[in-house]
Amino acid sequence: MAKKIGNSTIPTSEISSMIEDFVQMWIKFESMLHKELARTYPLTHQNITGLNHTDSNYGLFYRVSSTIYPKTQLTMGELSTSLSVPFSKATRIVSWLVDNGFVKRMSDPSDRRIVRVALTNNGTNLHKTMSKYVQERVQILLSTSLTSAEQETLFALINKVASLLGNLPSS
Repeated sequence: MAKKIGNSTIPTSEISSMIEDFVQMWIKFESMLHKELARTYPLTHQNITGLNHTDSNYGLFYRVSSTIYPKTQLTMGELSTSLSVPFSKATRIVSWLVDNGFVKRMSDPSDRRIVRVALTNNGTNLHKTMSKYVQERVQILLSTSLTSAEQETLFALINKVASLLGNLPSS
């Protein structure tokens, strides 16, 4: 089976392979960033403790904080859905983040059964530091590898694909 893209016909297996390669590349890039963050921003120097400098903890914190930060607060259900993890796992993650001072739990004034989560000041500061670092690294990587026109094309295509993926029905 093949898919016609522009003037070319690309075999479906090649498209699948490209997507798998991209996902693996992104995982490797993300892992590298977490190692660099652990090395570049030792948390004890910022008076922020709790992550014990393991790369996976930086990654987990950044994934959760990137989900909460834009919305200020989320319900546990919204967080679970956004992270694509079962509710019980989201609860364990939040407990770890609460214990380490990065996230706080709050009750919902209109429904006491609902628990909301938000970043603490320490969590917000760490998220901003990590986000700035990630943005700088991506910019350096792209500016040394792609022309301005290629960067614009890449951003337009990524935004288009992200929009399409964002509109997929959740399972």
